[in-house]
Amino acid sequence: MRSLFALLLLFVPLTTFADHPALPEDAPLSGPLITIDVSTNRAWLFRDGQLLAQSRVATGSDKILRKGHRVWFFRTPRGKMSVVGKIVDPIWTKPDWAFIEEGKPVPPPDSPARRVRGTMGRYALDLGGGVLIHGTDDPRSIGTKASHGCIRMPAKTLRKFFEEAAVGTPVYIFDSNPRPLSMTGLNSLDMR
Repeated sequence: MRSLFALLLLFVPLTTFADHPALPEDAPLSGPLITIDVSTNRAWLFRDGQLLAQSRVATGSDKILRKGHRVWFFRTPRGKMSVVGKIVDPIWTKPDWAFIEEGKPVPPPDSPARRVRGTMGRYALDLGGGVLIHGTDDPRSIGTKASHGCIRMPAKTLRKFFEEAAVGTPVYIFDSNPRPLSMTGLNSLDMR
């Protein structure tokens, strides 16, 4: 009976880490790895071939904001990135567009009005270029396209991602069901 089982193992393919639908073909097979699908608003955390955690997330709304000659496009970037920093108790430095959305005057760059505590949760993984995986003070946004480009995650899951990921951890952001994107009016984007 044991030899029959051994023989079956030779011919029956096993489902492996590499077969997971949330992993691109070139994903590393060792160490921590984060993948995010902006089509389904889901994130996965892997370590050495094992799925450790998964979560619904909020991703970029793909909305456009215009004010005078300035244009902002709120989209989560796609592609291979990596964790460039880990932040405990992140403070949001409100960009100009946040004040414009609120219908408020834009303060000077060094204004204390730009520094906001508590909106990004307890932890953040910095992916560079102003994009972070962070918590949220709007839990209803989880599972939707609601952010300005960052990835929002529930606190409990974010803690697990934060604990497992190190600086340098690869992060793959992909679109399993891409939609055509209208580029009308996007010639002069200001992504600050």
